[in-house]
Amino acid sequence: MTKALRPSGEAPAAKDVSGAEDRPRPASGMNPAETAQYVAEFSAELAYLARKANLDLLAYLLDMARLEAIRTVQSGSKDD
Repeated sequence: MTKALRPSGEAPAAKDVSGAEDRPRPASGMNPAETAQYVAEFSAELAYLARKANLDLLAYLLDMARLEAIRTVQSGSKDD
């Protein structure tokens, strides 16, 4: 069974991602440091999945996003 293709750039609906209904979603009222922390954690999980599927370039890019998010969190904590 195949799924209908989505227009490029459109994120999958929560029902299309296994386990997505169980995952906490970031609140829209989060500050930038909290959002960056969430992105760091989520991109680490996605990079792991990509690596397991031998999607090396995708895993690398997700790791870069994770590192940038961590850098943002750390630079935000230095401003306090």
